[in-house]
Amino acid sequence: MKTNRFFILFFFLLVIFTKGYSDDNLFKKRLKNAKKGDFIIYEYNKLYSCLCVFEINLENNKITLEEITIPKTNFNKKISFREWIEKKAKGSTSWTLYEIDLINNKIIDTYSVLRECFMDLNDQVSIVAKLLELKLNKLKDSDRKKIGPPSLEEVDKRALWNPPKYVDGKRIKRAKFDVYRSIWPDDSSELSLKRFDIYFDDDFVFPYFIEINNGHMSYMIKALDSGRDLNSFISFFPKRKAMIIDIKKRDNILTILVKNASQYKNFNLYTIDVSKEKKMICSLDHEIKKENELVFFNINLKNFNEIFKKNHKYRFIITSSNARDIYIESKDIVIFK
Repeated sequence: MKTNRFFILFFFLLVIFTKGYSDDNLFKKRLKNAKKGDFIIYEYNKLYSCLCVFEINLENNKITLEEITIPKTNFNKKISFREWIEKKAKGSTSWTLYEIDLINNKIIDTYSVLRECFMDLNDQVSIVAKLLELKLNKLKDSDRKKIGPPSLEEVDKRALWNPPKYVDGKRIKRAKFDVYRSIWPDDSSELSLKRFDIYFDDDFVFPYFIEINNGHMSYMIKALDSGRDLNSFISFFPKRKAMIIDIKKRDNILTILVKNASQYKNFNLYTIDVSKEKKMICSLDHEIKKENELVFFNINLKNFNEIFKKNHKYRFIITSSNARDIYIESKDIVIFK
């Protein structure tokens, strides 16, 4: 079975955002109680993949996850996974940061550390949408995998099977797990009608074992290690440059549309009359409306008759008192008729 390189992340979205639970479901509670530096190492498809909590912003209901992938043949087995990551993850073939909106259940932005660029995940939208609609059900002990051959007795007394649990390279004895199951819908995709069993322990945000079964064969994604307080080599999530993408006038309202600025607050808006030899900067009162990652600045021109003159040319500047490095200037010149 082939595995999409974004599969681990998307599966994690599945277990957090699955339909049928409230906003305070088990998975979101775990996520909100997780700590920066919580991490897990998965083995699948001849790869090792580290998934780590890079940053949590509960005030804005956002989380940033870090995912690092390396072929098994590239990994230096003389060092621990923790040491490998904290020493720049040498030999990794994918190193990605994902910023996730916990309210709207979507990926806000994605950044490739190795390529030093932002990534567009539009091709994965349909996969994500499917994952977010799947329903998970906790399995009863009677329905779980057991140790040993099938029992012929009326009451199956076999012990429950649990995957191994490792923390910083050490196996935890007598680890216990809850198991959740989901069936992928019949959509003719590679995952169509496959059964997912997900194993969680009591107090860790990531699953320790995932089994995908189609009735004839099973595919397993297992955790090789886990831990807390991982120190990422990356210090912060880069932000796309905020920019003015449109300026339009309707009646007496001038609207300035800004992209990649929704995370900022306390905006200041200015205009410059570039028609004058002595250019003057004027502050403008405005109203703000935010929609997803867009910010709309609405200016009532009736309040600025002394500033905006007929046939004069104007540029607009936006700053934020909460972020000194934010300076957005319109590229286009606006001419008032």
